[in-house]
Amino acid sequence: MNNPNYQKTASFVESRFMDLLLSDDFAMSRLGFNRDELKQSSTRSLLDIEEKAREKKLKQQATKQEFKVYVSEYFHENLFTYLEQRVADPDYIFTELLQFEPEIPKLFDACAAKAAGASHFEQIIARIPWLNTNFIETINNPPFREAKSIKPKVENLGLAIRYVGLDNTKLVVLSQVAQHFLPHSTEPYNTFKGRYWQYVVATANCSRQLARYYQLNEVVAFFLGLFHAIGTSLALRLYLRAFDTVRVAQMKDALKNGRRDIETVLNGLEIDPNFISDALTKFSNQISYRVFEKLGLKYAVVAPFVEEIKDKLAFDQASPMTQVLMQARTFSQYKILQKARLIELDEAKIFLTNYKIGNAVIGELNKVNLTNIKYSK
Repeated sequence: MNNPNYQKTASFVESRFMDLLLSDDFAMSRLGFNRDELKQSSTRSLLDIEEKAREKKLKQQATKQEFKVYVSEYFHENLFTYLEQRVADPDYIFTELLQFEPEIPKLFDACAAKAAGASHFEQIIARIPWLNTNFIETINNPPFREAKSIKPKVENLGLAIRYVGLDNTKLVVLSQVAQHFLPHSTEPYNTFKGRYWQYVVATANCSRQLARYYQLNEVVAFFLGLFHAIGTSLALRLYLRAFDTVRVAQMKDALKNGRRDIETVLNGLEIDPNFISDALTKFSNQISYRVFEKLGLKYAVVAPFVEEIKDKLAFDQASPMTQVLMQARTFSQYKILQKARLIELDEAKIFLTNYKIGNAVIGELNKVNLTNIKYSK
């Protein structure tokens, strides 16, 4: 049985990781730290007259601030209702948030199917122009080709696949599709894309290592680790789009009802990372499940594992592949939080223990390169 206190701590740490995906400063601020305050402190005290003026100004602002808080809370209630409706609609997710070629699911299945050969991959990749180009470019550069090599470059797709081998082909195309799914912009959270990519690569590599350790399908584990958090990326994209959509609609309603005071407050509302982090925590796993359920994969069947994550199944109750993902993502989150100095030793012990990450598993995961995909020689 899982310790309820351990589960609670793990939940806090996972939420903190969501904060960190948005920005370092926001994650620190939620813990009560401020970098500017740590770097400099003012020793100047307010003069009595300044203090009195400040108190008077605060009293005048109090009523206005209470009204702003009320309007903001009402707005976000409606925003989250809107988000829930969109998350429940897989057609919206696939038409507005995640558009891709119909060959992509076939590619995923080919990576998981043992019988898929080089010619099969060649046929699928050839029908995805951007992947065809990226694949050939990749195998003509390190680590597949020495930087100063004078050998002729491989230009033919079929030869390129045979040159690197099927195992490497699978890793290359999966990573390139995952990169293709990254959002073009996450303004104003410009560090999100880089840290998200760092996280999913680390999780994919750890999943692959643990699958080998537990004697499970390494490619499926790698695929699951690489794409399990796609809902996080899509949830952020959805939130950033929905914010103005809902805000503008409410502003129009306020003016229609003669409430210019409400319209003014709504017009001044800015994106709040506190609400975004809550939205990511609430909707990420739901969206990931919707994506894999809609894909209807035949061989790369991972929807049941993502569903177990969505349903917050305890580690002991989860299937072996879900346990692999749980341990891989937990270790990856721990290492990223540790690097950012946002997790204490006692928290880390509880966080890892909650997912049965003992010395043997840590020994396996310490073998993993968390930043780069390791290809076969």
